[in-house]
Amino acid sequence: MKICVFSGTSEGRELSEFLSENRIETLVSVATEYGKEVMDEMPFVTVRTGRLDEKEMERIIRDYDICVDATHPYAVNVTGNIRRAAAAAGVKYLRLLREDTSSGEEKYYRVFDSVREAAGFLKDCDGNIFISTGSKELSEYSVIPGYRERLTVRVLPVKESRDKLRDLGIRKCIFKRGPFSYEDNVRDLKSCNASYLVTKSSGNAGGFKEKADAAVSLGVRIILIRRPDETDIDKTYSMEEVKEEILEIINDNR
Repeated sequence: MKICVFSGTSEGRELSEFLSENRIETLVSVATEYGKEVMDEMPFVTVRTGRLDEKEMERIIRDYDICVDATHPYAVNVTGNIRRAAAAAGVKYLRLLREDTSSGEEKYYRVFDSVREAAGFLKDCDGNIFISTGSKELSEYSVIPGYRERLTVRVLPVKESRDKLRDLGIRKCIFKRGPFSYEDNVRDLKSCNASYLVTKSSGNAGGFKEKADAAVSLGVRIILIRRPDETDIDKTYSMEEVKEEILEIINDNR
């Protein structure tokens, strides 16, 4: 039994540890050097780094019995590529998706389908804005008047993030690695006198509750970026369900 894991979340690391403990030959594919850094060395687990297109994914997946997609809930294009590549390779595909804990949209000041929509709304708002939506779409916020002074951005301390912030001229940056506690979030929100928090629904594993609770306690308005819809996938799996599915397949093959 050989398993290929596309990792972009803490779940990818946890699953890799499980596969290593069960002596299952595993390839973990991560897109960035940071993704590699958070993976400990483990027996039976090989880590490859670098972004792949769909055809490259297909070539890799063909050598494995199961493909697990443990990428971020907002990595829509990547998930689409992995699904199509696994189908073309004729390899079983499992989508490991963390629970969405942001239910009840009435709790939030505004909810949008994209960072671009949120930035379009905020350009007509006053006050400082705390951004915790990652570095990929930072340029979308440049439509906000005075964004260089008004935004505080919390991102991973990696070169890609630093380069984007420098190019955009954003002066207030917090370079940290999560997960963040309630106290961490209170401190960071207070540090910039935030009126708004922009966040994705990253789930409990991504520290969403601690972030939202901190904002509520300070009276900071929460701008939520809604999760992309994955209802077109036949089935998504929790961590425990993925582990059970893998063990069941192993037992069936013995």
